Amino acid sequence: MKVHYFLTAVPKAVRIAACAILCCAVLIGVVVGIATRPVHCPTAPPALNGLIGMGMGLLIGTLAAIWLLCLGYVYADAGRRAMPPILWTLIAALVPNLLGFLFYFALRRPLVSPCPRCGQPGEIGRFCSSCGFDKLGSPTGNPPPPSVDTGLGSNPV
Repeated sequence: MKVHYFLTAVPKAVRIAACAILCCAVLIGVVVGIATRPVHCPTAPPALNGLIGMGMGLLIGTLAAIWLLCLGYVYADAGRRAMPPILWTLIAALVPNLLGFLFYFALRRPLVSPCPRCGQPGEIGRFCSSCGFDKLGSPTGNPPPPSVDTGLGSNPV
């Protein structure tokens, strides 16, 4: 999956929250790294501690931001597939060892597309489940024009 497609599917508020989490984690890492000195090397310069703290903050913030973006993707994708988005987001977030994400991707429904005739959402297939329209019958997806009966029969002479 391309990153751009993934990020456009995630709601904008979730993308902003992920960026904020990443920035805050790096800032907290720098502050904690400078404020504390390692026990094994009390003479280390504060700049080195700041770099170590920034690296740890960057790592932890990146992991938290990726996790949040993945939850946002599950929420948006479940909505596109006519599944309960809040339920699947909670399952993905609360089931441990990333099994919730595995369950979602294994059990998700196919994408729904609106019927060209009635506009009702339905699974991708040949016939509309609401009105029975043959979606593949006409190349443009529009209903074929009604046939005109001339009254001459099937074999005009």
